[in-house]
Amino acid sequence: MDAPKGARSRGPLLIRRVSFIRRRAGMSREAFFAHWTGRHAEIVRRVPGLRGLRFHSVESCAPASAAWDGVGETWFDSVADALAAFEAEPLRALLIEDRPLFIGEAQTCFVEDVVGPPAQHRIPSP
Repeated sequence: MDAPKGARSRGPLLIRRVSFIRRRAGMSREAFFAHWTGRHAEIVRRVPGLRGLRFHSVESCAPASAAWDGVGETWFDSVADALAAFEAEPLRALLIEDRPLFIGEAQTCFVEDVVGPPAQHRIPSP
């Protein structure tokens, strides 16, 4: 993936597969996070080519109707590596079986870190 014109990147870039996750209806936040960062994380840690894994609790959304409960990140060397990793058996079958136990809805995108030029001016603090 090419960086936007004028952007500079530092060092080797990783691709992040970012998933916005809403918990299954009727499931408490506590139960959702316990499953997501427990059993589900154990499965994801076995995904081939995984370079990093992060779980984020969403405090608020804009618009509020988005109502995501969590944001998960898995890091790979390329989009192709990420796509292949999540198709690898037997992990694919384990993930398909596990997701409905705690996920109500999810949307995923791939992002790449792009570092722009340094800021020229600082905004004074109030």
